[in-house]
Amino acid sequence: MTNRFLTPLPLILALATPVAADPTVGLGLSFTWGGGSQGDTGVGLRVFSDDERKKFAGTVGVDFMLGSQTIRPNVGIAYLARDSYVGADVGFGLDGSGANVGIGLGLAADTK
Repeated sequence: MTNRFLTPLPLILALATPVAADPTVGLGLSFTWGGGSQGDTGVGLRVFSDDERKKFAGTVGVDFMLGSQTIRPNVGIAYLARDSYVGADVGFGLDGSGANVGIGLGLAADTK
């Protein structure tokens, strides 16, 4: 009976951890491949789960893909440097191309 209540505890603690972090935003370029396309380049906006320099952070973002002229929502991880980032993500092409992967780099606001 006790195990049923203790099982969700790690999940609850993991979800509460990002609340203590200071999120920040970034703007950059994304290079994608997969999802039934030959690849595409996009301009994107990211929200990072933390603003700590020299650390990894989770990302949620949206890209405007220049070749296909579509919007690509995505989630991923990024390494934050001094006011910049390098990251990897998985996105979904809203043009019906399906899921794809990408790498990105750009500027991040106020990394500490």
